[in-house]
Amino acid sequence: MPAAAYVQGSVRREPSRLRWCIVSLGIIGCERSGFPALCALGKEAPEIWDRIVEVFPVPCLGGVDEETILGILLRCDTLLLVGCPPASCRNEWGSALAEKRVMRVSRLLEEAEIPKRVLCVFANPNRLGELKARVIT
Repeated sequence: MPAAAYVQGSVRREPSRLRWCIVSLGIIGCERSGFPALCALGKEAPEIWDRIVEVFPVPCLGGVDEETILGILLRCDTLLLVGCPPASCRNEWGSALAEKRVMRVSRLLEEAEIPKRVLCVFANPNRLGELKARVIT
């Protein structure tokens, strides 16, 4: 059984396993592409669950604001936002808006010399290449 299991609204790790994480990873995934892609990757490479603290499925990454991003970064070293490729976003602007917010938060973290990272990746369940590169490496 993997260390994480789906619970309404998030995937939570068992606290006893958290202490073994060297780098913790939080993920926000859009329900249309990002979260299903993460689930597909978890089936293909179950070891990803060893690094993940929390996964939050959201209707659209466009609804994730800077305050939410920073709040999650209080609990993990890296936050990865996984959304629809911009050309296929049902809301048309969700992924593009998320990417702008990620760049803004990244600049703030860099200016404040805070060693945390936030990244934006666009994926779908049929194309896991970039998502796999960001999560597993």
